Amino acid sequence: MVVGMSAAVLEGAPVATQDIDVWFERVDDERIREASKEAGGFWISGFGMQPPSFGGVGLDRIDVVLTVHGLDNFAVEYPRTFEAIVDGVALRVLPLSRVIASKRATNRFKDQASLPILEATLVAKNDHQEE
Repeated sequence: MVVGMSAAVLEGAPVATQDIDVWFERVDDERIREASKEAGGFWISGFGMQPPSFGGVGLDRIDVVLTVHGLDNFAVEYPRTFEAIVDGVALRVLPLSRVIASKRATNRFKDQASLPILEATLVAKNDHQEE
């Protein structure tokens, strides 16, 4: 599933991000390796202190997330996701309310700085849905 600021962008937040954070339930799923190969890159499922990662041109801005601070585990969060079609590809995306919960829990300066715009976007979306 797409998480972090990329998920916020897909929800309409007027923010920018330098990478795409993806959260996999299992990093040993062979489909990940196959997809990275199809995209012209490679997949390292992690070993020792090396976390799982993609490599290759165009895949270097995809970060693999193993846990997301402030959220439930993957199996609980996944049913909360929604589908977004990006360039003809169906993606599961973490809702903005859950992105905000994670940003609050992580409590890094850059996450705290993004909260006002993310929260304003959520209010605007909720107001629009009530109309």
